[in-house]
Amino acid sequence: MASNVLDSVLFRDAFGTPAMRAVFDDHELIRKYVIVEIALAKAQARCGVIPESAAQEIALRCNADTLDFDLLRHETEIVGYPILPLVHQISKQAGESGGFVHWGQPFRTLWTPLWFCKSVMLLN
Repeated sequence: MASNVLDSVLFRDAFGTPAMRAVFDDHELIRKYVIVEIALAKAQARCGVIPESAAQEIALRCNADTLDFDLLRHETEIVGYPILPLVHQISKQAGESGGFVHWGQPFRTLWTPLWFCKSVMLLN
């Protein structure tokens, strides 16, 4: 049973499109967050903030498709936003380099620009 019109199989296309729903898809959002975390590690390595080997391992091992979304949802409910729970999981994925994931960044520094990017996607 749908909890709102956007969840309804019967009515969801009357109030949106598959492309529009993709903008708000949780898996796609988290995939973008992982891409940003990998890009952050690469940029930090180029600037000498973290070791190049750490950035390479983060890029190689961090994968949104293998995340535990039930755990991500549960921890997001506790803290109120998904970045900290995501960093917990991808830090584990990154193995020995996990301590360099999201190195020195306040959580809002990445979260706010990503929501801005999502807003731009809505306008296009």
